[in-house]
Amino acid sequence: MVRKLTKTIIQMSVVLVCIIALFIAFSIPFGIIPPLGRFLFPGGGLWDIPEDVVSKDTITVTSLSADVTVFRDEWGIPHIYGESEKDILFALGYVQAQDRLFQMDMARRVTRGLLSEVIGEDAMDVDKFSLNKLKEYWAQQTLDELKASQDPIDQIIYQEIVAYSEGVNYYITNMKFLPLEYLFLNFKPRIWEPIDTLSFIKYMSEDLSWSYEDFTNLKIYDSLGLDAYLELFDLPYQIPVTVDYGEYNSSLSPLAAFRDHKEITQIQKSIIHDLTDLFSSFITDIEKIPGEKRLMEEKEFVGSNNWVIGENKSESSLPILCNDMHLGHDLPGIWYEAHLVNIDPLSDFNVYGFFLAGVPFPIVGHNQYIGWGMTNTGFDVIDWYYYKGINESHYWYKGKETAYTFIEYEVPVKNQDSVLFNVKNTVHGPVMTDFVESTSRSGREYDVIACKWIAHNVSYESRAIYGWIHAKNRDDFDEASRYFHTPAQNIVYADIHGHIGIRPTGKVPIRDDSNIPSWHFGNGTLPYNGSAGNGEWIDYVPFDFLPNTENPDQNFLVSANQISAGPDYPYHLQHPLEINRGYRARRINNLIASEEDFTVEDMKSIQLDVYSLKAGNFTPYLVDVVNSISNRDTIQQSALDFLLDWDFVMDKEEATPTIFYLWIEIFQEETFNDEMNDKDCPRIPSHTILEILTKTNESSIWFDNINTPHIELRDEIILRSFNMALNGLKDYFETDDVSQWKWGDINTKYIPHLTGLSALAYGPVGVDGTEDTVNPVYRKDIWRNNEVELSLGSGGASERMIVDFNNLNNSLSVIPSGERGITISKHYVDQLEMYLRGEYHVQYFSADTVEKFQEKWIESRIYFKAGGN
Repeated sequence: MVRKLTKTIIQMSVVLVCIIALFIAFSIPFGIIPPLGRFLFPGGGLWDIPEDVVSKDTITVTSLSADVTVFRDEWGIPHIYGESEKDILFALGYVQAQDRLFQMDMARRVTRGLLSEVIGEDAMDVDKFSLNKLKEYWAQQTLDELKASQDPIDQIIYQEIVAYSEGVNYYITNMKFLPLEYLFLNFKPRIWEPIDTLSFIKYMSEDLSWSYEDFTNLKIYDSLGLDAYLELFDLPYQIPVTVDYGEYNSSLSPLAAFRDHKEITQIQKSIIHDLTDLFSSFITDIEKIPGEKRLMEEKEFVGSNNWVIGENKSESSLPILCNDMHLGHDLPGIWYEAHLVNIDPLSDFNVYGFFLAGVPFPIVGHNQYIGWGMTNTGFDVIDWYYYKGINESHYWYKGKETAYTFIEYEVPVKNQDSVLFNVKNTVHGPVMTDFVESTSRSGREYDVIACKWIAHNVSYESRAIYGWIHAKNRDDFDEASRYFHTPAQNIVYADIHGHIGIRPTGKVPIRDDSNIPSWHFGNGTLPYNGSAGNGEWIDYVPFDFLPNTENPDQNFLVSANQISAGPDYPYHLQHPLEINRGYRARRINNLIASEEDFTVEDMKSIQLDVYSLKAGNFTPYLVDVVNSISNRDTIQQSALDFLLDWDFVMDKEEATPTIFYLWIEIFQEETFNDEMNDKDCPRIPSHTILEILTKTNESSIWFDNINTPHIELRDEIILRSFNMALNGLKDYFETDDVSQWKWGDINTKYIPHLTGLSALAYGPVGVDGTEDTVNPVYRKDIWRNNEVELSLGSGGASERMIVDFNNLNNSLSVIPSGERGITISKHYVDQLEMYLRGEYHVQYFSADTVEKFQEKWIESRIYFKAGGN
C-alpha cells in the first residue's frame, strides 16, 4: 500500500533533498539539479502545474463503446455513469490519474523495483531488495495466467484491467501539465500497464503480511527461556473474532499449546543462541535498507476495526456495517473514493467504495445488495529458513547438493546503464542474505537465509473483489471469497436480506512439523532448518474450514485484530506476536453488547470513541497507591484530584490523559526494562500483561528491580513511576500547573506529503485518543530516553465507512486527506479537516442514474464521448 515506505524512499534521494533546499532558499541550481527557472517562471514552472478540474470538460475517445458521464460532488468524488463496465473503468482510470498520478507512479515503482530509474543509483538497494521479495515476479505470473485463462470471468477481469489502464494512459498522454512532484524529480511518468495494477496486490500483501516476527520470537525465547516467554508474551483477555469455536479465559490462553514443551537442554540452548546470533545480525543489516526498518516498526501499529449490527439490534431492523482500516497517514491518502454505475437497462451494477489509486476495483465498499469491510488477521503466512551452503551455486537440502535457481532482472538506472541483477532461490523461496554481511560475520561464508511467503504464488484477489461488487447475497459473496488469498483479512459482511457474518479469509499454510527438533514450537513461529527439510508447506487450510460466523445469536460481530478463533478451532492461523492485545476489541464488544436499537448516529459515536479501557482498568490501582501517601505535595495532590474526577476519555483538551499515559509508559518500563535490558530482549511485554500482573500478583518477580538489593513490590513501582511522570511533565511543560498539561499539546498528528516536503504536509495538530482507543492514533511513546518528548502520530483510521442497509443513501464515509493529490486543489485536505472534526459525508448512492444526480451536488463534470465523429 502507498504508505510511509514510499515517503522514506523518496526522501532518500540526494537530488530531491537538494531541490528542496534550493526551493526553500531560492538559490541557484548546480550539477544535475534542474534550474529553478523551470519551476518559477510563467510558461514553464510553477504556473504550469495541474489546477482543480474545470467545471465542465468534454473528451472524445474512440475506444469507448458508448458515452460516459462523470459527476464530481462537492468533495471531488467521482460518480461515473456508463453503459458498460469497461467504459466505466476507462473513466475511472482517467480520473484517478487526474487526481493521484504521482502517488500511483511511485507506488508501482516501489513494488516493481523501478525507483532507480527516476532517482538514480542511490535507490539501487531498495529496488534490488524489492525485486528479491518477488512481488514483481509473481504479479507478472498472475497477469500471464489471467491473460491466458479460458475462464469467461477471468477474461472479463483482464479486459477491465486493460480498459482501466487505457484510461490512465489517456490522461498521461493528453495532460497539459505535469504534477509538481515530477518537476522536483525531473522525470515524466511512463505508461500504465496491467502489471502495475496487479503488483498493487503484492504491495498490499507486503504491507500487511510480510513479517520478521519469527526472528523476534526466537530472540525472546533465547533471552528469557520458555517459562518467562509464555508468561510475558501471552495473550490475556482475547475475545475471538468468530464466536463458534469456544472462548478464552484467565486460565486458557492462545499460547496454551506451547506449555506442553519440555525444558530444553543446555546443548539445545546453545543451538538456539547460535541461531539467534545469526538472525540478529541479519536483522541488523536488513534495517539498513531504506524502508525496511520503518516496515518493521509500523507492523506493530497496523490495525483496524470492523463490526456489524444485526437486525435485532438495529433500530431499523436491518443491518448496519462499519469499517475503519488503520494504516499510516500520508498526503495524498491511501484511499480513493468513487461511485460506479452501469446505466444499461440490463445491468444493475452500482457500487460505492474505497479504491487504491492504481486499482479499478474497490477494496471495501458496498453495492445495493451487500457490503463488506476488512481488518487484518495477522495470519502467519511467511516462514524463514536457514541453510548450510556449499558454495555460491549450491546448498544442502535433505542430504543432497542442490543448485540454486536464478531469476534475472535488468534494473534501469537514471543517467547510467541498466544493472543486471539475479535473484537467487532455494526450494522454499528467495535468498535474502545476498544483501547483507550477517552470514559471513558469523563464520558461515556460504550459509544463507531464505523465506517462503504466501504472496509467492499466482493469486486472484481481483477475481474475489470482482465477485464481491457483483454479489447479491451471502452465497455469491462466499464463492467470490475463495479467490481472496492475500493479504488475509477478517471480512465483515451484511446484506439487505438481514444477514450478517464475519469470515477471516486468506490462504494459510499447513506445515509438516514431524521432524522438527524438540525445542522448536512448530507452526512457523520460529525459523526452520531448511537444509533438513523442516517446516515444509504440505497444504493449505481448506476455505470451508476457515473460521466463519453467520447470523449469531448475539446479533453483532466485531473484529479489531484480535485472535480469529477460539480454543476449539483445529488449525494454527496466527503468529502470537501478530495478534493485537485486545483493548479495542474489548471496548467495541462492550459497547455493542450492552445496548439495543442502534442507529447510524450510534455507529459514528463508536467509531469516534476515545474512552480508554486501559485507563479504566489501571487507574484505580494508581489512585489507591497515591491515596496512601500521607504527605502528598501540591503537584501530587493536584494530579490525584484530576485522576479521581476522570472519566477515562483521552480528550485532547484535558490534562488527566497526559498524566495517565506518561505514567503507564514509565510503569511498563520500570517493571520490565531491568530484565529485558539485562537479557537483551528485543521487545517489552504489553500493557495487557502488565494489567494482569497488576491485578493478580502485587509481589510478582517482574516488579522487583534486579539492579537493586532491595526487593520492590508493585505499589512501590507504581509510585515511583507516578513521581517520575509528574517530574517529567513539569519539566516538559515548564509549569507545575497540572491543568496546563493538555493531552493535545503532546499527543499530535502530523501527516506528511509523500515527498517529505514540510510545506505540503499537514500539522502537527493535537488529537484525541491513543493507539488502544477505538478511534486510534498510532505514534511513538512520549517517554523516550528518560524524558518527555512530543509525540507525532503516524497513523490511525485510514477511512471511516458506515453502511446503512435500511437506507443506503444514508451511508457515510470520510478519509484523512482529500480526493485529489494536487496540492493547490481545495480537495487536497478538505476531508482531512472533516475527519479531524469527527464529521462524515454522504455518498449519494441512490443516484443510480444520471438524471437522479441532483444539480446542486455537482461541482464539475466530464463527458466522455464515444467515437471519433
